[in-house]
Formats: sequence, structure tokens, C-alpha cells
Amino acid sequence: MSLCKWFGYPDFFITITCNPKWPEVQRFLKDTTIRPEDRPNILCRIFKIKLDSITKDLKEGKMLGRVNSVVYTVEFQKRGLPHAHICVFMHSDSKIVSVDQLDPIISAEIPDIAEDPELYKLVADYMIHGPCGPLNMNCPCMIDRKCSKKFPKKFVNETCLDKKGFPVYRRRDSDLSVVKSRVNAHINVEWCNQVGSIKYLFKYINKGLDRTTLRVVESGNQDEQEPVVDEIEKYYDCRYISACESAWRIFSYDIHYRYPAVIRLTFHLPGQQNVVYGTDDDIDEVLNKPSVASTMFLSWMKCKERLPEARKLTYVEFPSKFVFKLSTRSWDIRKRHPSIGRIHSVFPSVGEAYYLRILLNKVKGPKSFEDIRTVNGTLYPTFRDACYALGLLDDDNEYIEAIKEANVYGSATYLRTLFGTMLMSGSLSRPDFVWEKTWMYLSDDILYRQEKHLNVDDLNYSDEEIKNLALLEIKKFLLRNNSSLRNYSNMPYPDDESISSSNNRLINEELSYYQNTMEDELKIC
Repeated sequence: MSLCKWFGYPDFFITITCNPKWPEVQRFLKDTTIRPEDRPNILCRIFKIKLDSITKDLKEGKMLGRVNSVVYTVEFQKRGLPHAHICVFMHSDSKIVSVDQLDPIISAEIPDIAEDPELYKLVADYMIHGPCGPLNMNCPCMIDRKCSKKFPKKFVNETCLDKKGFPVYRRRDSDLSVVKSRVNAHINVEWCNQVGSIKYLFKYINKGLDRTTLRVVESGNQDEQEPVVDEIEKYYDCRYISACESAWRIFSYDIHYRYPAVIRLTFHLPGQQNVVYGTDDDIDEVLNKPSVASTMFLSWMKCKERLPEARKLTYVEFPSKFVFKLSTRSWDIRKRHPSIGRIHSVFPSVGEAYYLRILLNKVKGPKSFEDIRTVNGTLYPTFRDACYALGLLDDDNEYIEAIKEANVYGSATYLRTLFGTMLMSGSLSRPDFVWEKTWMYLSDDILYRQEKHLNVDDLNYSDEEIKNLALLEIKKFLLRNNSSLRNYSNMPYPDDESISSSNNRLINEELSYYQNTMEDELKIC
């Protein structure tokens, strides 16, 4: 997603599959009875060479045009063969803007055998499949009529009929396409022409490891009485690693590849640097370590004085022009290997660190934490206030309106549950603001509940007492869901002493009067 932020959405999604019939593989297995899958080391080495070749063609050879970024992930089929999913981010000069630009790259038809026999053979051998595998080369679109029900009618080729005049069916791989290269493999190319496809594409890049379920069986004398089987203990959910994946990892090949590199940037609040130490380390020596006094984040603010050009960049943009050197604990001008910065995500419930991260994506050239909190010459007390001054946070009005709308048909208990869910989701920018605007809806049943609980009629509570009891109910809901009202520093917290008094029947009876009525009576007396 950092690459998307920098270059925009990807343009091509390419899948390349290992071909066990590559000449290089056949040469190694010549005059042997060994199958290709029996030599995962050979398959991995050759596939890596082919993958590096096509990656180089994309980046340097400009096979599809000028490329900004290439990302791929290598996966392995259950029975061994590796394949790679590649996302290509094109330069703005090479973006596809018309059909005429797309046709030379992606073809969804069978090549003409007279014009391109080599490409035709590649498609017929590896990319057109019948019920039992590749079709006959002499008639790549002919399929037995009795098997035609397996194929969609949209692939009917009416110009090709069998001897009895029935139309034959042709099945083609989804988005059938061919890249003319020396890779000589099944390569599927898709043009990413929709913004909504980004999640679909990255699912392939980040969908995780294969899993398998194993059953453990004890060996022993069959004549003995069979022991009681503990199903939970005898079944294990394990990570599945094929022979090819094992060889790939032994060779230390990349599972995930990114170009350009993405640098993870660290940051911290004032005086909250991360400190790593052992149980026997002297605390003074730990605090005097260079890594504590000069972190990557603090060095970024300090380097503005000696590098004037750095004042024009945000923290995220900084790695594109500068590099952090661990030996000197300082930033220096980058001379090669372009990189992109990425600040690790922070959940909104963390508080000030979340708002500091937002500002680091916007503020350029600060020399101190005070500079980060300064907006148009005004120094704000917190990072959150600075975010609001810059207009970087929503006003949460949509959540307020949602509670008001739910109040029409929902009970106060339902509304408190809704508000608690909003808190746990971390989507509220100012939960205290939402609370102050909606507390009267969230506490609509508090007096009724207290009257039933204490068996006292006409209770008269102040607004603060009603708020306190409503906060107690919200607190209980959060505790039931492994959360706490303490996690939200800006939210008020219920007063235990006030709640204790509210649950005392004698005190409530004595306080159950209307203040205005009593004032009028006292004035008369």
C-alpha cells in the first residue's frame, strides 16, 4: 500500500508458472527414470533464473513500457511446482489509455499458425486444455461433442463444425494472454483497469502460508485393547511445506520481492524512545547508548540544520533522497538504490502517537516536537489539537447522527452498545465530543432502571449523576468485550463514590425532591 500511495494503483497483474518440460530440466533428467518433481532443487534454480529474467525485462528491458515498481510473491502448489504473482506499477508515460495500446500486450485469442507458429505451439501445448489435458496440435479447438456440456456456450466457434454439423466447443483459460519472451512458460497477464481490484490483487501477494491437518496415530500391538482417542490431542493444524518450497528457502531465494525497497520508519513521542537492555545491564550505561540519544526519528529533525534541502520533505518522503547510516546514527544524501518510506500503522486508541503519525505525513522540515505541533504560527498543546487545526481529522458528526437516528427505533441499552462498539472500532476521532453530544440518548432509561432497582418513585437525579450511571453501563459493556474505558484517555470515567450513593435507597429517598419546588417553599416561609 505504500507503493500505491507513491505510484498509484498497479497496472498489470502477471502470473508465471514453472514448466517441468523446460529444456533445461529435461537435460538434467536425460537418461534417467527420475521425474521433474523428484528434483525440486533443479526446478527451483531454473524457475528462479526465469523469474529474474522476466523481472529484469520488466524493469530494464521495458517489455511493457517504463516501469516504476515491481512486486512479486512466490507460491508453491501442493505437489511442488512454484509459481509467482507479479504486480507491475507503470510510469505515467506508459499507462494504458486506449484499446490500441492494450492489444499488442494482451491477446485473448488463439494465434495464427501461419503468422506466429512458435507462439501458436506454446498456446496449444500449455494454455488450451481439453477434458484430459492439452489438445491435439492438428486441431487445437476440436473437442469431442459428448464432452461439450462441460464448457460454456460463450466459447462456441460457429465456423468450426464437426462431421455431423454440430458446433464444437473451445475452452480457454481466463484472460488468456501471452508474453513473447524466452521464458517459454504459461504466463497470464491481466490489465488492472479498476480501482476496486486492488484488494483482489494484494490477496494473492499476501494471502499467507499453506496449512494442513495431521492426525497422529500411536503404534503398538494390535491385540492390545485400543486406547481412548483424544481427538483434540491427536489432530494438529500445521504449516504445509512442499519439497520445492523447502529447496527454495534453503537456497535463500526471495519469497517476497519489492522494487524499489520500502524502508520502515520508526517514530516515538517526546522522551519515549525504545530502550533494549538485559537484566544485568547498568541503567546509566543503557540510557547513554547512542541508539537512545540519537534515534532515526530524532536524527531526522536534527539534520535540517546541516541539510537545507531536507526541509522540503516530510518524514515519509525522506528515504527517497536520504539514507540513515547506523555507524554514525545520522542521515546522509542517498547516492543510489531508490527507496520509499513507510511509517508503521498505529491504532487510534493509542492516543497521541496516532495523531503524531498523521502529522508526520504532512509536516515538512520540523526541527523539534514543538514545530510539529505548530500550525500557522500557533503552538498547540497536543498533536491531536494540531491535527484538528490542519483539518486532518473528521468532526465525527456522522457518528452523532447515527446515534440520533438509532434513537428513533432503538432502546438506550442498544444505543450504549452501539457507542461501545464505536469506541472499540477506533473510528472515533474525538469520543469525548460524541459522548457530550449524545449522552442524553445513551442515558434515556437510567432513571427508570434506578427506580425499579431501588423501588423508589420519582427519583430526582442531576445530569452529572445520570451521566455517571450511563458511563458505568458503558464501562460494563467494554469489560465484557475485553476492553476498558481507561483505554480512551479523553473519555470521562464513572465516579465510584457517586455510584455507591446512587445505589443507596435511604440516601435516594432523602434526596428525592425537586430543587425548584423546595426553593419556592423556602422563599414563602
